[in-house]
Amino acid sequence: MQRALDYHNKKYGTHITIEGKTQDVRPDLKGKSDWDWVCHDTETGNKVAVEVKEITREGVEAKSEAIYNLLHEIRKSLQNELPGSFSLFVTINSDYDFPFKKQAKNKQLFKKALSKAIMATVLRLDVEQKEDITPQISKEIPFVLPITIFFDLYKINDKNSMLVLERLVGGSPAKLKKFEQRVSGANKQLKVANVEETLLVFVEEGFNPTEPTEVAEAFKNINSASYSEIRHVYFIRGKEVAEIPLPTP
Repeated sequence: MQRALDYHNKKYGTHITIEGKTQDVRPDLKGKSDWDWVCHDTETGNKVAVEVKEITREGVEAKSEAIYNLLHEIRKSLQNELPGSFSLFVTINSDYDFPFKKQAKNKQLFKKALSKAIMATVLRLDVEQKEDITPQISKEIPFVLPITIFFDLYKINDKNSMLVLERLVGGSPAKLKKFEQRVSGANKQLKVANVEETLLVFVEEGFNPTEPTEVAEAFKNINSASYSEIRHVYFIRGKEVAEIPLPTP
């Protein structure tokens, strides 16, 4: 949590420091719905409330890990073969089970098809141009991809030779609803604080194919009322800290 505050202070020129856990600093709230940390800005005196939530996928199945590992294999194999820097935006429904486990041939055919589609498309893309390469992949594989899966290739610039993976939200409506419930719960806790500044911090724990872009995309797909009291959102993975931009009204 301190890393998120350090990041926030540096970015916004604030001087927020931790006073302590809410249950220790505010004993009057014992037994009530409270937030995690009481903080304040040492320069302005403004009160700040911080709520921390773990963002994990309990019991993540091997199928999710397998497909993302495969995508990284493809990325590495093409790393020095591309005429510039590109982003591959991948939207995959985490409930979908790719038919690789019992049919190893399908895995190799999919890998070949995706690589082929990327190499064919990079030659015609201009800088800041994007193309959906899903149809190209579908023509080359012996199984049908569901309509919830997309592969979009975007050209960043003409420099270097690099492919960046950008994983977007592709979970089921039930999982998106669960995310909204967690955000809404944090929102209610922060509303109780009634302070000038509120921060929600997501801490990634264990294996979880979540990226800041996924969290940002999820916010676009939930009711804005569920984060009405939240001013800043941060995502922490190890030493990495990223601010998640909240959708503008």
